[in-house]
Amino acid sequence: MKKIRTQRKRLSRRTFVKQTGAVTGAAALFGTRAPAFAAGKHKLRYIAFINRNTVWGKPYDFLAQEVDRMSGGELEIEYAGGSDVIGGFDAPEAVANGVFDMSHSANAYFAGAMPSSISLASGSASVDALRESGAIDAYADILMKQRGVMLLGIPLTGVGYVFQVRGRPDSLAYFKGKKIRSIPLYDPILQALGATPVTTSPAEAYTAMERGVVDGLGWPDIGLLDFKFYEQAKYIMAPTFYSLRTVTLLNPNSYQRLPAPLQDILIKASHSADAIGNQWAKEKRAAEHAEMERHGVEIVSLSEAESKQFVDLTEEMLWSKIHELAPEDANRLRPLFKQAG
Repeated sequence: MKKIRTQRKRLSRRTFVKQTGAVTGAAALFGTRAPAFAAGKHKLRYIAFINRNTVWGKPYDFLAQEVDRMSGGELEIEYAGGSDVIGGFDAPEAVANGVFDMSHSANAYFAGAMPSSISLASGSASVDALRESGAIDAYADILMKQRGVMLLGIPLTGVGYVFQVRGRPDSLAYFKGKKIRSIPLYDPILQALGATPVTTSPAEAYTAMERGVVDGLGWPDIGLLDFKFYEQAKYIMAPTFYSLRTVTLLNPNSYQRLPAPLQDILIKASHSADAIGNQWAKEKRAAEHAEMERHGVEIVSLSEAESKQFVDLTEEMLWSKIHELAPEDANRLRPLFKQAG
């Protein structure tokens, strides 16, 4: 067992972090031609943390298409399901245990076992800047040690998070006494604002709104349209906070079973798919905002002073929570995120 853990850590640092953005092994071996592998077609089973017919299912399409294109069909990413098959909070553990080979997940969905997972939402730096500062390297190392899974990619980036609520949020005082659908990423913010966080799965969020269990919800600033939250809550508070950075998790044994050329192609295809996802998310956000406005949703901006107060609060609460639950990780990660800008 000790030998296996050591091997996993080495693969995480060497293969997924140190070579991010610069994987050229497949290109050097095959140029522009589709490679041929005597071992035949290989398959990796992929699980999503929400169902495929939402924006959270798009990263599968991007990755599967890029892998198929670059491998000439020798490597297949097979969609095994979403929250209809396994709950989003349970998917990372299923990947760690080898039930599935890989997963698209929100970083907060494995915060129970890795409290510092929420650090990935900190700030507004680009993923490239986070790689240069060493933040992604450090995050991947902690992920490997604490969750036993590898960080393959960051498939959705480029937008922030918002609170969508029933009443008009003219000031931060609106939240006092309110019940807001939450996940660990939002909990410390809501508590600081005097609200009560209520944890539900994404699939249960609309019902919680409909039944009056919550007065609003925290959500990435993309995908709000999929769940028709505008039918229950007509206001979105600005500014956005944090940065959406979802993750593609990979079982290390599944990775090791691939021939070396396919390992290289998987990494290269993931980077390509991540870039596609980044651009797509920004365009999707703009289209969704236009559509929600047609449904009567209003974006309410805080004053300049409260906007700064709010954004500063979100960052402070995020890192205070990590310092409380995982001080060693916080001391390692925070300077790197700050360095990235």
